[in-house]
Amino acid sequence: MRAQLGLILAATLLAGCTSTVQTTSGAGYLAARPEFQPPAGNSVERAVYDAAKAEPALRFPARLGLARIQGGRLSAIPPEEGDKWLALAKDLGTIYGEFVPISPLVADMASSGRANDTVVDKIRIGAARQHVDAVLVYEVVRSDKDRGSVLSVADLTIIGSFLIPSRSIEGQATATAILLDVRNGYPYGTATSTAQQTGFVPNSGSGAAARDLAEQASVDAVGKLTTDVKQMVARLKSELDTRELQRLRATPAAAPSRRAQPARPAGAAHGAKLGDGHPRSPALSGGGGTVPPATSDKRPAAPSR
Repeated sequence: MRAQLGLILAATLLAGCTSTVQTTSGAGYLAARPEFQPPAGNSVERAVYDAAKAEPALRFPARLGLARIQGGRLSAIPPEEGDKWLALAKDLGTIYGEFVPISPLVADMASSGRANDTVVDKIRIGAARQHVDAVLVYEVVRSDKDRGSVLSVADLTIIGSFLIPSRSIEGQATATAILLDVRNGYPYGTATSTAQQTGFVPNSGSGAAARDLAEQASVDAVGKLTTDVKQMVARLKSELDTRELQRLRATPAAAPSRRAQPARPAGAAHGAKLGDGHPRSPALSGGGGTVPPATSDKRPAAPSR
């Protein structure tokens, strides 16, 4: 079917790229709103309060997971899209860490028995099993259109139906991504990009050509998304580094601790007593010498004659 694209006079339009970054503190958010007290029970208000407590814990370099959602499920990354993400990983370099594709099989095994989990819950559990710090979850939505043109009158003839490019076709795709902390679900940033391709083909096979065009638009949208993600991650790293530097400056420096001195044995100040009751000489104790026993001042009595 892709051979039919050779007849298309297509123009690729890339537009609509946006990205956001978040590094705000949950504790700071709640401290600025003292009236926001934790509700009791398992209400929605309690869930909102617990969600607000999340703190940014990501540090670069990091292990960044990559997960693709298709049809509401975690899916394998197509080779064409994988090449785009591989180019991004090489472009970012080791200063940001590494990208690790999240395996649908690992996610299924790690989250087995949890039927009520959402697809994002399953991705986070699978990412944790693969020891990932944060995971970039992305999804591509595409559509195609097949319309007639002023040349559609040629479709009434057999030759015209196969040779005259009477059908106007269009493929559109939107790719969205969010970077989540695996441990607490903190949303570090989002990115969105769109791609569009248009062209004209003969009436015969125009529907398949439109679907192929939408598929190519999906690859283009992911390629644009990687550019937006690169900008988002660079900004995120800068803000997290600044935040960490401010934290270190605000933390009072600890006083230098004195090295612990070895405990002296009893009587060390005046010389340790030896077994014979004589003190050890401080000057000789380092070399293991001892003061010899003191001699008596009394001389032996002379023998009587």
